[in-house]
Amino acid sequence: MATVFMKWLETTPGDYDRGIKLLTLGRGARVQAHITAMVHEGEKVLEIGCGTGTLALMLARQGAMVTGVDGSPTMLRVARERVDTGGLEEQVELHQLDASLIADHFDPGSFDLIVSTLLFSELPPDEQRYVLRAARRLLAPGGRLAVADEVVPEGMMARLVWAAVRLPLVIVTWLITRTTTHALSGFPAILAAAGFAPRVATSYLGGSLQLFIARPAEEMADERPPVPRMTHRITLRSLLVNLWAIFFRIIPPYPKVRPGLYRVGEPNSKSPVLVTGNFDLTVRRVVRQLDGRVDCWLLVADSAGINVWCAAGGGYFSAEKVTAAVKISGVEELVAHHTLVLPQLAACGVDGRQVHRETGWAVRWGPARARDIPAYLSAGRQKSDAMRWVTFPLRERIEMMLVTLGFYGLFILVPLAVLWRPMFWPVTAALCGLSLFYTIVLPWLPGHDGLAKSVPLVCIALAGLYVYSALWGHLPPHSIFNWTVGLVGLAVFTGAELQGMSPLMRGEQANWMWEGVIGTVLAVIYLVGSRLISW
Repeated sequence: MATVFMKWLETTPGDYDRGIKLLTLGRGARVQAHITAMVHEGEKVLEIGCGTGTLALMLARQGAMVTGVDGSPTMLRVARERVDTGGLEEQVELHQLDASLIADHFDPGSFDLIVSTLLFSELPPDEQRYVLRAARRLLAPGGRLAVADEVVPEGMMARLVWAAVRLPLVIVTWLITRTTTHALSGFPAILAAAGFAPRVATSYLGGSLQLFIARPAEEMADERPPVPRMTHRITLRSLLVNLWAIFFRIIPPYPKVRPGLYRVGEPNSKSPVLVTGNFDLTVRRVVRQLDGRVDCWLLVADSAGINVWCAAGGGYFSAEKVTAAVKISGVEELVAHHTLVLPQLAACGVDGRQVHRETGWAVRWGPARARDIPAYLSAGRQKSDAMRWVTFPLRERIEMMLVTLGFYGLFILVPLAVLWRPMFWPVTAALCGLSLFYTIVLPWLPGHDGLAKSVPLVCIALAGLYVYSALWGHLPPHSIFNWTVGLVGLAVFTGAELQGMSPLMRGEQANWMWEGVIGTVLAVIYLVGSRLISW
């Protein structure tokens, strides 16, 4: 459960060590002390995922020469400050580096000890195996590997307790970071397959936090399994996933495809290599456009189960992720060229030059939409202007409205049904009606973002209320007052929050401060106004 909350703590590095100490009930410090006791003066140590540098400094004070790598610049900034403060610049060297790239940056046999704490549970299984094989190559003769991480405990009761404690942390962490982790299962077998002889050196928290010590053994043959094929099929599972993705795709667990290399059709060494994220709906929609039309290799990179545009903008689909996917997949052994075709919408978060620098593969930006990929490839990877433009037609606006309503409906309508049942259906009708109307007329509402567009939406909603009251409803004054305040709040919320569904506007987070201010003002108006006129 520590690794789940660790994702939250990574967003606030200053609280990282304090949070990990709390979540491991102090056992994390014992694990670090155990690892430190393994080190002899002068030994060279590589820490993969060094975070804020706590363990690296402990190892350096023990006399080791430490190299720390981490993919987070904010974590490394804190680590560098600690190294400088401790006067250990000569013993600690830090690099911003993804775990999958360690074999490219260090010579074989460079380290006597390689350590990692709470990292492998963040990696997909294929990347775990790749990093472990890379670590084995970097170990000097007689070297050791020490991995401390969260594991699924053995025994039904232990698992139930672990799951009950972990679940709220999963939810809170996702709300803050939109990511989560998966506890290791069967890790000794993974270590053995990577060429290590492992043992559990110590175990804490009911077996859910374990320290594995491993030494190189006879390396198993690195036989790559056949590349699986993807085809477009409509199944019960795909229909259920579609329903979940339409209404609740913002809510975990995200429907994901396992990262890796796939075949579409009958590709050969000259076939194009297309790259996408691992959001299930994205992958299936890409395959639907390719199957039967294009023979290609489809490289699915780990985007945390988020669509490529949102993942690229949020840092979950990056040059590091693409580089890792290329190296782990072994695609270079299957094709005679070195060109990747990435979605145009990922250009906001993927540095193509960095990918080329790290892998030797050139990056070409494909069309904005999957349906244009066959024509793009047929034209020799040339894009027309129509392929470049991002549009937001009514069908896609309705889909994204349903996604947003599914998410916010849980936070608004479910509590309303429990706490204020008489208002459930009126508020549901108002929220759905405003959302649908906003979705239809969005292109014609004035304003450049949702908050500005909510102003005419408020006017239209209030005009509809007053016309209805005058001609049909004949609502009493207190009902008109209540509905006026309520509709203003719902209209502002609808315009501001549905902004996030549009690819043509900023994310809805830009409006949260103003939404809070407007909500507070409306609450004051309702409370004061009701008392002044004795309603």
